[in-house]
Amino acid sequence: MGKIYQFSSIGALMSGYFQPDQDVYNVCTCSSIGLGCSEQLNAEVTILNGKVYTATAHQAIERPKAPFYTPFYQVTDFSNFKEQQILNTMQNTLEQELKHFVVLNNQFIALRIDGFFHQLTLRRPQASDKKRTIKEVSAKQEVIAYQDIRGCLIGFWTPEIFSRISVPGLHLHFLSHDASISGHVLAYHIESAKLQYEEKPTIEITHPQTTEFSQLNIDLKSLDQMIESVEK
Repeated sequence: MGKIYQFSSIGALMSGYFQPDQDVYNVCTCSSIGLGCSEQLNAEVTILNGKVYTATAHQAIERPKAPFYTPFYQVTDFSNFKEQQILNTMQNTLEQELKHFVVLNNQFIALRIDGFFHQLTLRRPQASDKKRTIKEVSAKQEVIAYQDIRGCLIGFWTPEIFSRISVPGLHLHFLSHDASISGHVLAYHIESAKLQYEEKPTIEITHPQTTEFSQLNIDLKSLDQMIESVEK
């Protein structure tokens, strides 16, 4: 089944650690899928078949070459998946669909959903060369709704117990079939799609090795609320 390779944590990201300390290509193979963000949260990162795509507001999708350093990523080999067909699924019903095929409890799940989306809403951050807080980044993002588009959702389902390491529940990014549209997924309506999923019993987390990270103050009291408001 393989493992999930993760750099940093959603808790560190929400607490303002945006430094690009790790090359995501170090953990990519030709069958890898994953997601993350770019330096200073200037782009959403989506990984499909080992290829990295970045999505920034008002800019064309880019394919950065190696090395590509990021402040946060989750990547896994995706070659031992199971497959099912799903119909008429939305963001608030996908978990119920998944429960028909796999136990959503204490295991991480990697998933890819290819199909036709009647409705899709994506979010992309604005680029900036200035240092910003997570609230400032979140307040100035591009949100766009699409209709009748083909592509795939890529991401992970994370158990609630790991909610300060990764986004709890479903965390999904989108990439269109022609790789021209991408971003963080907010809402969707899938008419028909192919669901591929794989349980991941192991997650390997590497933390940044910097003084700034070692001294980072993570406010646990406000962290959960911040994750919910920014990532959901």
